[in-house]
Amino acid sequence: MTDTSPSKFRRFVTASFWGYGLFWSWNLIFLAFMAFGFAPQLLPNLINSVRTTQAPPEFLLYALLMTLIPLAAVVLGLTTLRREPRKLLVLGYGVEGPLLLLLLARFFVVRQATAAISLTLALAGLGLLTLLWQLLDRKINERGPWASALRLAGLTLMLILGVYAAVWLAFYVVPLTTLVVESLLHFLGEMSQHLRELYQALTSPTFWRDLLLNWQLLPLMVFGGLLAAYSGTLLVALPIAVTVIYARAWLAGLATARARLGRPLAALVPVAVLLLGGGLLLLLNRQPQGKAFALLAQPPASPIEAQALLNRQDRIRAGLLNAYLAPQRYISAVGEVRHVRDLYAEAFNIPSDQAGRVQALYESVAQPLLYQPVEPIQPNAGWDNQALQREPAQAAELYESFFDRPLVEAERPAVVAAVRATWNVDAAMSAWQAVDDREVRLLRQEVTVTPQGDWAEIELIEVYQNVTALRQEVVYYFSLPESAVVTGLWLGPSADREHRFAYRISPRGAAQAVYRNEVRRQIDPALVEQIGPRQYRLRIFPIDPQQIEYEPNSLRGTIQEGEPLYMWLTYRTLAVEGAWPLPQMSEKLNVYWDDATVRLLNGQPLALGAAADEIWLPASAPAANAGAPATHRVDFPGNRTVIARPLSAAVQPGLPDKVRLAVVLDRSRSMADQQAALEASFERLRALLSTGAQVDIYLTASPFRGEAPSLVRLEDFDAHSILTFGGQNAAELLAQYTDLRRDRTYDAVLVLTDGSGYALGEGDVTVAPSPAPVWLVHLGGFPLGYDDPTLDAVQASGGGAAASVDEALTRLAIGLSGQAEGVITDIVDGYEWLTLSTEMANALSSVGPEALADARQFAPFAARRLILAEMQAGRSRITDLALLDRLHAVAVNDSIVTPLSSMIVLVNAPQELLLDKLEAQDDRFQREHEDVGETIAAPPVAAVPEPEEWLLISLMAGLLVWYGRSKRRETRLDAAVQ
Repeated sequence: MTDTSPSKFRRFVTASFWGYGLFWSWNLIFLAFMAFGFAPQLLPNLINSVRTTQAPPEFLLYALLMTLIPLAAVVLGLTTLRREPRKLLVLGYGVEGPLLLLLLARFFVVRQATAAISLTLALAGLGLLTLLWQLLDRKINERGPWASALRLAGLTLMLILGVYAAVWLAFYVVPLTTLVVESLLHFLGEMSQHLRELYQALTSPTFWRDLLLNWQLLPLMVFGGLLAAYSGTLLVALPIAVTVIYARAWLAGLATARARLGRPLAALVPVAVLLLGGGLLLLLNRQPQGKAFALLAQPPASPIEAQALLNRQDRIRAGLLNAYLAPQRYISAVGEVRHVRDLYAEAFNIPSDQAGRVQALYESVAQPLLYQPVEPIQPNAGWDNQALQREPAQAAELYESFFDRPLVEAERPAVVAAVRATWNVDAAMSAWQAVDDREVRLLRQEVTVTPQGDWAEIELIEVYQNVTALRQEVVYYFSLPESAVVTGLWLGPSADREHRFAYRISPRGAAQAVYRNEVRRQIDPALVEQIGPRQYRLRIFPIDPQQIEYEPNSLRGTIQEGEPLYMWLTYRTLAVEGAWPLPQMSEKLNVYWDDATVRLLNGQPLALGAAADEIWLPASAPAANAGAPATHRVDFPGNRTVIARPLSAAVQPGLPDKVRLAVVLDRSRSMADQQAALEASFERLRALLSTGAQVDIYLTASPFRGEAPSLVRLEDFDAHSILTFGGQNAAELLAQYTDLRRDRTYDAVLVLTDGSGYALGEGDVTVAPSPAPVWLVHLGGFPLGYDDPTLDAVQASGGGAAASVDEALTRLAIGLSGQAEGVITDIVDGYEWLTLSTEMANALSSVGPEALADARQFAPFAARRLILAEMQAGRSRITDLALLDRLHAVAVNDSIVTPLSSMIVLVNAPQELLLDKLEAQDDRFQREHEDVGETIAAPPVAAVPEPEEWLLISLMAGLLVWYGRSKRRETRLDAAVQ
């Protein structure tokens, strides 16, 4: 008996003790944490945070998965593996633990997985499932040859990737264990002091009072701390334990395969797995950004080189997109994982250069997770991840220069998917706002049309509700008929019109400056401004967020819906083709509507069909009560009169013979989509040659094109051979035309472009006033708007924007004939508009006194036309403040939005005082260029993870970090509201 007892005791210690002890102790602690800490305290708040989009849905999914895995392991431990402690040890250390680490790494570290990482995780999952199969299948050694081969292949994957992960993890375990031991020794050395502090805490009334007030949090803190400490202890042994377990399992599978397949075939399976898996990983781990940056390093020197780049645009796109999304796809950059160097230098007190060699070794192991920088990394450039801050911005600039579209707009689905692939709520929300538009729900939309003869006043009412936990801004870019005029804007907290905040007409630059200032201060303003001949921008801020109200002494919370915000917008419009035109959306930000949104037109539900989710408003409202087109006359002070009379097709003049036209051709990359419309436009222009017309073609060129702008005659131009390349905005097109024109004179300038130039920004070019009317002909749709110098130059020239060459030539013919009579004339929306002296108006026999019948109501239409005519007459003084102030006074008097005057809603006296101050400054008419959504600054992609985030090793740690962030965010929101 005495001889066998020690042997039995040793068998108990090596098998039963470690198998049962480690498996059940960790899982019971984890289940206690979930049952008494996570489920009652964190889970309800996590669900609420997912509902309010504070946390991405994936967070909840991963939390549930990481809960179910230990539950499944416990079920197996109670049933199939109940009396097999060795297998329990393998299950815990070889399957359950690594699987949890894989999920944690996938969610907390990898964010958006690349193809190489996805393949690695998939192969690791197959290996772990193979090991689980070996644990559960009691007859696995009796299976046939195919099963044996599959088993060996899976175990080979498990062994290779397990050893790889163990080596990767060991880089952290070794120094962290050293630091922990040092900290523990330091703690024990000061034990007497810690005991005194503990005694003082236990005898303090404050301690027991706080304990009683927060007793519900005790299970979370106790079990959470215990779980974190115990998991960290087990993690120290994980690299060695995993290597031993996987090696033994692989050897067992190899032995069975030899018996079933023979030695040659058994040896071939691991070799095939190694070669195939390794080859696939090497192939998928190739990063494309280096090649893309190299291709675009120098602008092409000729159109041939430009065409060669276009032939490789798919590779360029992939490389630039990978660089832009690098902060989401990689944990750091090669040469910048300096936290490893610092960790070893601190743990072992070694010189920085020796620690740097450890860093280099670590980077060779972790290469699939690291971004390959395009530019060399400076050894001592500061904190980690400088490349992940610098190169995404460079990629965005190169993309826009090459493809003529902003990267975020062109690659929207990929960017949205990337920025949401993170557990970091703050980073995900701020980045998501920059690229997605579903933060504010449109609760109600009402359109009311009030006919006034051949024109009508239309009121748009919208009610917004924020569905996120952050304040939001609603932005609409929309268009109206060129003759329409915006006449009112209001904001209010309810439908009560008596308590809504009214608008004020202000110089465009001053109004913009006040709006931007108040947005930064989180105070309500609204702004509508004209940014093109028929384009407008409406901005409303803030839409108050949802709140999560927490119960006292608990982490449980309930969602309080955001307060609705009401907006009223009015405008006047003429009937066009028997209907009342409604605003047409070009772009929206942060707002959406769905089937539950109430949408009414004159009190009746709108029927928009299957596309209702995409359509803001129908194109028009029926004009059954519209009066017949009539002549209108409005007299203004200063001997000026505006007359609008229905256009008669019979009296429309044609272009004079031998007209001289300059055609400025935009050869940006986006024009490739308009090739058919472009060829049709040149066919229309060629028809003018038979009348003796002179048509010169100005071929513009972006800096990326490889050639300078040039001038050719229409007779020598082939529209079929246009090479589109690079990107330019309208200002750059006009500047290149001005440089090439020299002393040539023309009757008009036609700029053939598309609708994408506004997104490229204002640029650094100066647009000189043109002596000839400038018509921007937008093929394929109008842009969101123009920068102010371009807008002023175009409208002051007597030109404008048109959807086709035919439209531009028709309006040009009217303008040229009116100039001969000394009258500024234009055709807009079926009416002929004349701006002339009052004496000349009195002499017109075709305009009787009845035209003055509704002069007061029609005055907003006429005031807008008067301002445009005066801009044209004073084109040489378009920056003169005296002229601008005089035109602004007309807008204020008739309460309208114009290219020079915006409409802003203010809600308190300090805002009024600030606006008064800015309206007196010399730059009151100078507006800063703004990209879409620029009013709320947000990064294009979420921030780069801090190194400590890489070391999250348990679900509890991730949840507590998330909870801390959500509580801090709640505190910031409360402070902002106060």
